Amino acid sequence: MTPQVLIFASQDDAHATAVGWALEQCNIDVVLAPSIRAGEDTRMAVWADTGGFKVRSNAHARERDLRSVWYRRPRPPEAGICLEADRGFISGQWLRLQNNVFGMAENLLNALWVNNPNVADHAENKLVQMHAAQQVGLDIPDTVISNDVQDVHIMLQRWPKVVFKTFYPYNWKSASTSSTYNISVKLLDASSELPEQSIALCPGIFQRYIEKVYDIRVTVIGDRHFSVRMRRGDGSAYVDWRKHMMDEDLVIEECALPEHVEEKLRSLMRKLGLVYGCIDLVVDRAGSVYFLEVNQAGQFLFVEEALPSVPLLAAMTAMLSTGRCDYALDRTGGLRFADYMRTDNYQAMVERQIQIVMSAESRAIEA
Repeated sequence: MTPQVLIFASQDDAHATAVGWALEQCNIDVVLAPSIRAGEDTRMAVWADTGGFKVRSNAHARERDLRSVWYRRPRPPEAGICLEADRGFISGQWLRLQNNVFGMAENLLNALWVNNPNVADHAENKLVQMHAAQQVGLDIPDTVISNDVQDVHIMLQRWPKVVFKTFYPYNWKSASTSSTYNISVKLLDASSELPEQSIALCPGIFQRYIEKVYDIRVTVIGDRHFSVRMRRGDGSAYVDWRKHMMDEDLVIEECALPEHVEEKLRSLMRKLGLVYGCIDLVVDRAGSVYFLEVNQAGQFLFVEEALPSVPLLAAMTAMLSTGRCDYALDRTGGLRFADYMRTDNYQAMVERQIQIVMSAESRAIEA
């Protein structure tokens, strides 16, 4: 049978649908499901005895056919059609089964996991990332994670500028104004208001702001590293480039990392156990490189959209289709994200995303 690839993500995930389409163009059978329960007809079992463990499912690829599993962004399984009084219990049973399966990952499915669920969840920890980076010799900015305003004052005494970060991005919509707000990165200095009670209520990450000349995004796909530099058109750097993805003056260009930095990044990925991840670095005026974070489920298609010469979709497709980190790019026949954007598949995904946004806005207005 044709080797199969299993992707845990929803149908409105642009990266999952793009990779799924690319795999199909390479004649690879792919299953895209938001959870281990793909639908009402899902039947699943995990057999265990003294001889070992094995999993059986009619909804996903059979173990002997699998080459890789992309643990993209799984969701809790739906309970399906049942009595409302039973929904909580049934959902809980499915979620715990899913957690059990993901917890055994490579013991149940002999395939390349991108990334191993246990490793992926561990690598989301900011302190774990910084500790690993420090151990492999990467420079990290002075950081304090705290809910004590005195710690923030100490940081501002040491450094003229400090960045406040949340552990994860957060968006909300005002019920009174219908305006959408978000919080992720805030630049602080000696003149900034630091309300003691607010800081005590909600812990955050406070980090020395590096006076950078540009940001570097490194997309690691197996054994290959793809590095791009990001800055304004006038040559200056953004405090947070993510807020300016749609700006006309955002410049994204390919760059080469110093060999010693790239080797440290390889060591970092090995230490964290990751085969895929998006690493954020900054470079200061003296040319020093600082590690900020690695996102094991990061976005990469925006890079290829800006720079079609960077074959990120082809790289991910080649790794998943072979189940190997030392893949060959020529296996994909030169597929590009731009090709996918011209398909009906892409338009259908965009329409699903629009419907999700409209539905969320409607619920917010009703509330």
